[in-house]
Amino acid sequence: MNGEKQDLADVAAGPQLPVDVITDRSTPPASISTAPPVPAFSAGYDNGIFLRLKKNNDSFELKTNLRTQFRQVSFSRNEDSWTDNAGVVRPIQNREAFDIERARLILSGHAFTPKFKYFLQMDGDTDSRHVLSFLDCWFAWHFSDAFEIQFGKRKVPGTRNWMLGAFDTRLADRPFSNEFFRPSRTTGIWLVGDPTATTHYELMVGQGYNTEGLTPSETGDDVAVAGTSWWNVIGDYGPARPTDFEMHDNLAVRVGSSWVSSNEGTPGRQLEEADFLRLTDGTRLTETGALAPGTTVQGFDVSLFAIDAAFKYRGWSANAEYFWRSVTDLKANLPVPSVGLQQGFYVEGGFFVLPQQFELNSQVACVTGRLGSTMSYATGFSYYPLKSQNLKLTIDTTFINGSPVNSTGADILVGDSGVLVRTQLQALF
Repeated sequence: MNGEKQDLADVAAGPQLPVDVITDRSTPPASISTAPPVPAFSAGYDNGIFLRLKKNNDSFELKTNLRTQFRQVSFSRNEDSWTDNAGVVRPIQNREAFDIERARLILSGHAFTPKFKYFLQMDGDTDSRHVLSFLDCWFAWHFSDAFEIQFGKRKVPGTRNWMLGAFDTRLADRPFSNEFFRPSRTTGIWLVGDPTATTHYELMVGQGYNTEGLTPSETGDDVAVAGTSWWNVIGDYGPARPTDFEMHDNLAVRVGSSWVSSNEGTPGRQLEEADFLRLTDGTRLTETGALAPGTTVQGFDVSLFAIDAAFKYRGWSANAEYFWRSVTDLKANLPVPSVGLQQGFYVEGGFFVLPQQFELNSQVACVTGRLGSTMSYATGFSYYPLKSQNLKLTIDTTFINGSPVNSTGADILVGDSGVLVRTQLQALF
């Protein structure tokens, strides 16, 4: 099952009562009428609002899902400013805000035959200038459970936490270490499948490591390759979400790995494609003076490798991931020193005090490298008033000592040193 299929399957974990409205499924006996059969049409709710049509040998399906996250965010700084490796002093601001972090409309289904699938996800955020965008858009041919080929735009399969649906994170959002290392979305070709009942893989050839929102003129002339896989070592791990909402009676253990390799930028040109990568002190690599006075990095090779493991058992759960990122073959206007190996990790755990209703969670995360290290510590709880994944309230607190990443999704901005409190209500249907 691929990432998007897991997102949709997890929209509503509680009992569902599908309702079908049938216009006509009967055909008069041939001896009475020679008119063509009336198409069979149905509509209702089954983990989303659906429309289905069967006409002769053709089959069509459209499923619609809505998701939203409403947040109140409070950040209290313990430092007034931070200085990047280029010597630029930047302020750190206190923040208080209401935010619709993700408002998403998802259309999915098949056309002509269940083997010809499509997926379209639109997203709007109030912290992204209230712009509605096409987040994911792909179509696929499903040869078998072991092999499906997808064409379009979707996530680069670079880390396990990144492949997890944003509405299934343990706390209000992803660990800052995952946000520092993960790739983004790109346009390309994916091979996806479940070779056995206990294994899953995704392979990709795409435009780049992070080309979300970029035009062809803003990207280089090379491609990125990536892949991810997991294996249920013990038991049936179930949905991708890290918490044991299902209350496994038997121990379930999953392990996996992910990797990305890409050549970013073009010598002699400043391309936006290369602007995503930061040093471990938060300095943008392509900033003038980032590695040495007067130098500007224009291109580089980046490789990311990550391993992950997780377990679920009787309401208890934990998951962890370790990252290694190598940045080599720096192309700059002047000679520059190496970036060095960047490493990091996160470890999360929690348990349901009240099954499928009230859960406690904690997290520790780290990013380290030649230009410094950052740690964060977070704890919080989640409450499910309907005892289902459809409605969830999360409150958490994060302590961080100098963020090297700028992530509006996680509400952690570059340079942040202080205390972040997030209150989030999310709804899925």
